[in-house]
Order: sequence, then C-alpha cells, then structure tokens
Amino acid sequence: MSRIGYKQLSAAEKKAYEQFERAFNCCSSTVDSNGIDRNVDVMKVLQVALGDNPQVIYFNKTQIRISASLFGGKQVHFSGAVPSSQARTMQKQLETALTKAIEEIELLNPLSNYDKLICIYEYLQDNVTYDSKELEACCCLGRSVNPMSHNAYGVLVNKKGVCDGISSAFSLLAQRMGFECAMVSGKATFRTSGFSEHAWNIIKIADNFYHIDATWDVNHKEQTGEYSYEYFCVNDDSINKDHDWDIKTTPVCPREDISFYIRNRCYANNLSQLEEIFARYAKSKQKVVRAKIADGIAIPEPEDQYLGQKLVNVASSVGRYAAIKFIWNKNSRCFYAKFDS
Repeated sequence: MSRIGYKQLSAAEKKAYEQFERAFNCCSSTVDSNGIDRNVDVMKVLQVALGDNPQVIYFNKTQIRISASLFGGKQVHFSGAVPSSQARTMQKQLETALTKAIEEIELLNPLSNYDKLICIYEYLQDNVTYDSKELEACCCLGRSVNPMSHNAYGVLVNKKGVCDGISSAFSLLAQRMGFECAMVSGKATFRTSGFSEHAWNIIKIADNFYHIDATWDVNHKEQTGEYSYEYFCVNDDSINKDHDWDIKTTPVCPREDISFYIRNRCYANNLSQLEEIFARYAKSKQKVVRAKIADGIAIPEPEDQYLGQKLVNVASSVGRYAAIKFIWNKNSRCFYAKFDS
C-alpha cells in the first residue's frame, strides 16, 4: 500500500487517517470522529485516505455524509455499504481481475519503470470505457446510477468507470507493480468546459513525483482510436493549467523529464523545432503525429488551424501528400494529428 497522501498530513490529521483506515479494513459503514481533533478537516483527510487506498470498494463514494453524534462530535456515514460477505466476494473478484490485468501487462515484457507505466496506461485505454451515463447522472441529476464506476472494481471487473474509478484502478495496478501511487481529488476543466469534480494520480519514480491523468487520455483514445499520453508524468505547472487541488495534500512535482513527449523527442521549445518534429513524422510514414509545444511559444491565431496547416506544408515539402485530422489542446499544449494515408 502507498501512503503518499498520509505523509503530507499533520500529526492530528494522521490520527484521523488511521481511524478511517481501520474502518476500511473492517468494512465499517460509520466512523465516529469523537477521537479526532475538532480542527481537523474530516472530509479532506477522508479523501486523502481513499486516495492512498484504491482497494476500498464496499461503499458508494458519491454519498458520504457527516452528521452530529450523541456526544457532540461527528459521525461519517458511508452510504450504500454492502454486507461484509458481499464485500469479501467483490474483493475476490477484484483480485482475480487485477491479477489477470497484471499478467497481460507482464506479457509485454516491460523492463524499465517507464515501460511498466506506459503498459499500465495503454492497458486502461484498451480495456476501459468511460461511463458517460454515470457522469451525466452525477452532474445533471445529482446522484449516482452506477456507484461501482467510481472505484477500481467497476474499472477492472466491469470495464467501465469515471475519473475516480479509473484513477483508483491505475493506483492499484501501479502499486502491485511496485510503485508508490495515490489518487488526487480536486477539480478540473476538460477542454473548454467549466471546473468540476475530478480525480487523477500522483506517482513516485526514483526520487521524483509526477502527475498522471489516465482518464482524459482514455477519453482521447475513445475519440481518436489512438493511444494518448498528454497527461502522462507531467509536473505541477503543466497539470495546474486545467486541474486544481489542495497542494498541501500532495508532494511537489517539479519535473517532466520522463513525459512521453520528452522521452520520444517530440517536445518543441520553438517553432523551428516543431517543424523538425513534423518533418521527422512525415518522412517516417507514420500515420499518427504527436507534439508538445513549450509554454511561452507564440502560435499565430487561430492556433489549431495554424498547426494543422503547418503540418500539411511540412509533409508536402518532403513529398507526403495526405489529408489530416488534428486536435490541439491549448491547455496541455499538445498537438495530435493523423494522416489518412
């Protein structure tokens, strides 16, 4: 088990965390906070505890409520908690699915930590469908119609989930493969929509921490049919453009040295480098083009049209004439394109 979030807490918050963890271990539906310091933000600590414990699947995470207890304290209620016998059965089913997933990943023979994480990332993109109906129910109706989509069981057993379920599954897979990994709860804005509840991951590789948002890249794969790595191992500055969270609950993530774009030489520090990246892709005859453009590099408006035309021009200059479809994410500064031949 990872304790990335636990390590960021104060002594009083750690005591509350440990109380929640004991409740998780016995599948309790209620936690009495009488032993918790009154100054502790109970919900904040609970979210951190859930982030460190992706194996928790026995209650509805969308319906946690707090009430006053008889002794003047508070009680935290985990609504929709299943009986312990059912919880044990579900845990066995999750364990079976988890083992199968890891076996499939290991068949790819990933050698480095980077390779292992890429394989986990691509496994989720290949095997998980984003539960749009659940998202719509939560946003429009204010209630969950499929609580399992919010945990690792929904993702690894049912093959369907929303952000917290996908993040929990990523954590569970990463932890089993030897990484320290936790889920982060916060808010985010997807493309141009407003900020809403969201979850993603923080992972430790060597002595450094990185952000990973598998959910948004699952969405991209569903949209394009191709793997996406826009939010794979990015730093605080990159993720902060469209994600928001309590930074006190996470370690600092200052580096982006193992992002997909840097590792694969498709990170452009200027427009001349971008042309070189486009030319390399065009000459290689690969259909898919991926590039990330550094902050502060001015791109003529409209940016997406400029980049799409730039790729067409560069490709034609090296003898490749083909129509393209492209996507420009202004927040992540990532450009994706696909040649039709």
